[in-house]
Amino acid sequence: MRYPGTQVLLVLLLSILCGWSGNVAGAFTVPAVCSGSRNPSRGVLTNVEDVVWQTSSLRNTEQDSSNDLGSNVEKKKIMPDLLLPFPPAADPMYMCRGPVGEKQFILTREGPPTPEELSNENLLRILRIECSDLEANTLVWKCLGYRFDASSESWLNDEVFPKWRGNYPSPPDLIGMQRIYSKEVDRPSLKANQSIVRSIPADNKQSLKTHLKPYGFTGYKNFNTVVMLCLYGNFLDEQLTRRAQCANWLLFYREELFGYSVEELRERRRLKNEAEEAEKRRIEAEQGKTDEEWKPPVKEVF
Repeated sequence: MRYPGTQVLLVLLLSILCGWSGNVAGAFTVPAVCSGSRNPSRGVLTNVEDVVWQTSSLRNTEQDSSNDLGSNVEKKKIMPDLLLPFPPAADPMYMCRGPVGEKQFILTREGPPTPEELSNENLLRILRIECSDLEANTLVWKCLGYRFDASSESWLNDEVFPKWRGNYPSPPDLIGMQRIYSKEVDRPSLKANQSIVRSIPADNKQSLKTHLKPYGFTGYKNFNTVVMLCLYGNFLDEQLTRRAQCANWLLFYREELFGYSVEELRERRRLKNEAEEAEKRRIEAEQGKTDEEWKPPVKEVF
């Protein structure tokens, strides 16, 4: 498998400047889709059932060949590769049947969001790509008010924030689980992600730094990420950006919306606006200024 020439030179230059030793190229494996070749050792997953269960033979050469075949077969859960296109996500039932909450990421598909699911440690796993796209999406869906009904295998929107429900009756893909970034495939995910970003007030735009920096998150400017961005380009850039935006919204939700009804949120907003207006008039009276500070418009979910 070949790396594009300019990318190899950049990786080697960065490795020299940072004092890396060893085989830098070997530290990162470029997906076959990036190089235009195919990896014969990896089959293509095409449906939800293949994602949930993949059968692998675990034959022991020392085991008696007369043993029943079933004893040599183990079913194991398959998670999508980080950067390869993931066709099973196009199946509408993937959002209902794909595996969630089976590793370190704390999540259940059913019920409302919990404090454990919204902890700093758990949200940090979204940024570190220690959970799947489906898991990150599912947590946001629950916070928006969607509720999974296991009996019908469907997501209900009865508790979704009214304004959001008007635009998205069904849970939208906020990350791009198919990892196909053509306009035709990716546009709905991009638009939904932009909508969630616009719902965050200016005062909460820096929640990642405020809440997660003490837990080790320093942004995506570390050396490893720079190298991977050079190698993977748009594949990883979209992943990191949208995950960060989802995590930022989850922090805003936890700090400002979690545990309140829509009526309570509207009353809190009214009181906040009144307080801000009174403070602005006080400052104007003291300083004689009438210029208003511009703030980006916020399209709240409620």
